[in-house]
Amino acid sequence: MVTYHDEIQRLVDTALAELSQAHQHGKLADAPVANNHFLIRWVTNALKQQRFHRCVGNDLTSWQKAGRSQGNNAGLERIFRQISAYYHSFFSVDNQSVQEITDQQIEQFLDEMTAEGWDISTAEPLVGCGKVQLFTESPNSLALCAEQCESCFDGAVLVRPMSLFVRGNHAQFIDKAWRAGFMVHKQTNYKSNVKYHGEYLIYPGNRGEQLAEIPLGFQPG
Repeated sequence: MVTYHDEIQRLVDTALAELSQAHQHGKLADAPVANNHFLIRWVTNALKQQRFHRCVGNDLTSWQKAGRSQGNNAGLERIFRQISAYYHSFFSVDNQSVQEITDQQIEQFLDEMTAEGWDISTAEPLVGCGKVQLFTESPNSLALCAEQCESCFDGAVLVRPMSLFVRGNHAQFIDKAWRAGFMVHKQTNYKSNVKYHGEYLIYPGNRGEQLAEIPLGFQPG
């Protein structure tokens, strides 16, 4: 069974390996503009040849569009290296050492966000109940559905995707989640069923079904 996290790692690692081979064989100068042009062509060929599973098709299409519209500013090499390093920091090469997400991790994460001045809500049902508005004092707020806080866990382990609703400093939220051991996957910036809040998903074992948000503070080793 092909999984997204396996395939996105295979995609970016293959692209970077073939870029390196082009340098080694003297076919390409190792320079930002040349590398970006190479990867734009590489993405286009990967789409045409259907080299990768359809689960990463949207990513390839997005990078192709970025390459065409932004040219040298698309920065595909930097993006690919970030994705590769970020995913490898969560998943081993053989994917045998995936760390499950626990309720204790989430509680510690919420405590840290509270310490940073965020308003935290876990008492209201938020998913599947229409539009909800939360009244908070802080400009930064984070809400979890009360029902999901129970139904998404089997014992202490997260077993179903869980929604986190965010208003305010999204970059800080993404960074803090990463440091707590979560990948977060954006669904919307602010037009979720919780008014003025964006929605993110965390998945069991961080095995998401789309590209995770990479923190601004993350740098490839």
